[in-house]
Amino acid sequence: MPILCYEISGDSSPNERSTTGAEDGHIAAVIKGDHQEASAQLYSELAANRLAMFLGIPVLVGVPARRSIESTALRFAALRAAEAGLDIYDFTDEDRGDGDEDEDAEDAVEVPEGVYRNTGHVRAMAALCAKYPLEAAAIAVFDLWIGNEDRALNFKGQIRGADRGVIFALDQGSSLLSCRSTVDSSIDLLSRQDYPSFHPFQKLVNARYCGAMVERVVSMPDWAIEAATVYQDTVGNVILPDQYQCYEALRERKTILGGLVDRVLF
Repeated sequence: MPILCYEISGDSSPNERSTTGAEDGHIAAVIKGDHQEASAQLYSELAANRLAMFLGIPVLVGVPARRSIESTALRFAALRAAEAGLDIYDFTDEDRGDGDEDEDAEDAVEVPEGVYRNTGHVRAMAALCAKYPLEAAAIAVFDLWIGNEDRALNFKGQIRGADRGVIFALDQGSSLLSCRSTVDSSIDLLSRQDYPSFHPFQKLVNARYCGAMVERVVSMPDWAIEAATVYQDTVGNVILPDQYQCYEALRERKTILGGLVDRVLF
């Protein structure tokens, strides 16, 4: 699969101290923080991103960030993919319609019963999952583990043509301790074996690949989960005891992940 690149914004200039031709520049990003509807969005984006990086989930890279004029305010910077020149189907946009009257017969994708239709893009999602079965399975299983019920409209990919391109998920801000507006209500949801109850890739993913992804999550060491979720410092509105609750919830959810995958995705 081609390397997913990130967008360099504005002009760059030579780094005066570099002996290897390095330049000073800026990477485009979406800057996010906590707000009333998601009091733990900053923490959840950061923790979910680190978990995804360890597991090899195709999500946009994100980093903690702070403006140079601020001393304490922390933000999450989700880097923007460099989409120029790529034929990216934007699932974050309004539905383009499922009529497909102009689609060639050989490009038509069969849509099984029980697919998620609430946000449209049904045939495009089917095409995406058919072209990238391993990545789609990884995203779906990961979302169920971290309690992300907001994947719909939060992914993009190249679906036209025979060659493989890029697929990536974005925005995990409604997962983990931000499943709901408060940390306590989010922890309550994460403790349930029936949450999430749906996924946009349901009925479209490969069972064998999903099973392999479940095994990967289950075999993830506790130290790695702790490293991604516990920071020994307050992150936004999330204090250390809350971070440990998230860690324990993820450890517990490993034990029910296989059953959850079977119920939701197949």
